[in-house]
Amino acid sequence: MPKFKPLKYREVIKILRNLGFSPQPTKATSHETWTSEREGKKYAVTIFFHGSNLEFRDKTLASIIRQSGFSKEKFYSALKKKN
Repeated sequence: MPKFKPLKYREVIKILRNLGFSPQPTKATSHETWTSEREGKKYAVTIFFHGSNLEFRDKTLASIIRQSGFSKEKFYSALKKKN
């Protein structure tokens, strides 16, 4: 059984938006950086776009969640919020 519920690129983007992250401009790269500032601290999440229908691996999701500064539970609960 996987440690993390599988998430697709578009689901991770929805979560990041719901948690207050916004995309930063990129130059000719497949990596995106999403940033947020909370309680005087800046957070940056880097994600690799590998297709909107492909699921991220457990280690990749763990890294994204760690970079976001949120707990695993809070991160996944943001998927249920309405935009």
